[in-house]
Amino acid sequence: MTDSTLNPSDLWIQTVNLVKDRVNHRSLWEAMEQAVGIAIEQDTFIVGLNPRFFNQAGHLNVSAHKNAIENAVKDLTGRPLKVRIIEGDTIDDWNYTKQRDARIAAMREATYQRKDREEAEAQSWDTLIEYVAREYSNTPLRQLPQSRARFLTRMLYVVSDAMDTLYSENPDEAVERHLARVIDRIANVTDTPATIVALELDRLRAWRQQSAQTS
Repeated sequence: MTDSTLNPSDLWIQTVNLVKDRVNHRSLWEAMEQAVGIAIEQDTFIVGLNPRFFNQAGHLNVSAHKNAIENAVKDLTGRPLKVRIIEGDTIDDWNYTKQRDARIAAMREATYQRKDREEAEAQSWDTLIEYVAREYSNTPLRQLPQSRARFLTRMLYVVSDAMDTLYSENPDEAVERHLARVIDRIANVTDTPATIVALELDRLRAWRQQSAQTS
């Protein structure tokens, strides 16, 4: 016989009795006797253990035991419910757990967004490096110093344009390293010291900024 109107506390008491009839495991029984039913939210039955007894939570979370508990809950309520074991035995403990879950989820989402952004930026910088290599391969008479000089000048403008999107006002270390890789690639193919390439790039951006302010 099922009863979907049982309150969480009574539901857990009946669940304990039903599991005892089905599973012969004294440690599981003892752990269940220390736990209390706290709340039912959506499709989850929240069961709490006082912090003094939370070391027994492992007995409740063993796959076979948890299946037995959830099957008993389903038989008693007439609907499937996931059982979640939390530390604490009051509704305040459950509210605190939900707040902690929300903070963790927010931090995880922020981490994912940062990683996604970093990966997207890395792909953009990598694309820029590939562009430099491809354009150099297509440069006529690239073994001549004047051809390399012209290529260097053109790439400085290309990188400066890319920096307007990829290089923020306060770049972090990862962005600085991405830019350094691009500079190193230009320096390698043009046989120019990387510091000189960086210097000329800074000069170009400063000139562009000054021109924009005076126009």
